[in-house]
Amino acid sequence: MITRIFTRYMAKRFFMAFFFGLGLFALLIFLGDMFDKTHYLLKSKASLGVILQYLWLEVPYWAIRVIPMATLLATLIALSGLIKSGEWIAVQASGFEPRDFWLPLLGCALCVTVFSFIAQETVLPACYRRARKLWQDKIHPEWEWDKYQNVALIGGPGEFIQASVFLPKDGWLERPILEKIGPRGIERQLDAREARWDQAAQRWIFYDGVDRQFSQGLLTQHYFAKQLSDLAVPPRNLIPRTRNPDEMSLREIRRYAETVSRMGLSPRQLSVAAYDKVAYPFTNLIICALGIPLALRLRSSSKVFSFFAALALSFMYLWMIEIGRVLGNSGALPPLLSAWGPNTLFAGLAVFMLRRYKA
Repeated sequence: MITRIFTRYMAKRFFMAFFFGLGLFALLIFLGDMFDKTHYLLKSKASLGVILQYLWLEVPYWAIRVIPMATLLATLIALSGLIKSGEWIAVQASGFEPRDFWLPLLGCALCVTVFSFIAQETVLPACYRRARKLWQDKIHPEWEWDKYQNVALIGGPGEFIQASVFLPKDGWLERPILEKIGPRGIERQLDAREARWDQAAQRWIFYDGVDRQFSQGLLTQHYFAKQLSDLAVPPRNLIPRTRNPDEMSLREIRRYAETVSRMGLSPRQLSVAAYDKVAYPFTNLIICALGIPLALRLRSSSKVFSFFAALALSFMYLWMIEIGRVLGNSGALPPLLSAWGPNTLFAGLAVFMLRRYKA
């Protein structure tokens, strides 16, 4: 009964500090990002409503990114407050062991870990995808003057296009090859001199080419001067934008990696991102375990000192995560090690510090 009451009490202390830190850290980083983009926002022709919607949709991204900082700050404040108030000595006198203080905090951090994983699989992809679309289409529409050379494009399901030149604004492809991929490989191929988007038909029209069809190992083909294709993707939707892992769930990343592999490209970065999506939420649990011995050694520190300690240690941890991601993307480390290496290192440090601590 006493243990249950103490657990609820520690959880209250933890989550009050956690939500305060989450809001504060997210606001600071969000404002920094907004000031960095102020030049583009002021020059944009987008309406104020679109800009405000974009800024609001950016909030979940930054909030999820700073959850580990908030977790560490909550751990430091919850424990240091318990020590400064004298409750630490009182509960020890009643028979509590040091681990009785740690378990409620680790339980809270585990809840945050689960919440972080669910949020990055649901809220984050939807908001980030919408924010990125607003930025690229309305706030800073680079597609209006882009010219792509020697590109590989994705059309509808199972449709892949290669072209020597692609002008989205003009709706024009030079030397396009449209391939329809089925379960057994290429089923149909349109190879033409050029293709143009027909706004009335909402289709791409291919000119001066050959239509090849593959069926059970047999090839049939015919030449054409003009042919209306089945490709119904508008030029703006064909723009070869690299999909950001933050706008995809774990399942979507794996499907997208398969698509990239079929196009003959390396899915390494997507593999790193997939492992990172699993590893990153556990940062909260590990950084809480690391913060417990740190708080017990700081003991009488102020909330301001705890804030800066949380900031410094969190940035060091996140910096290590970013280094691991870069090494994984470059091929210097295997994807699994690049994502879980920092977690393993800091988890080992946390276990070492907890075992050495003596109340």
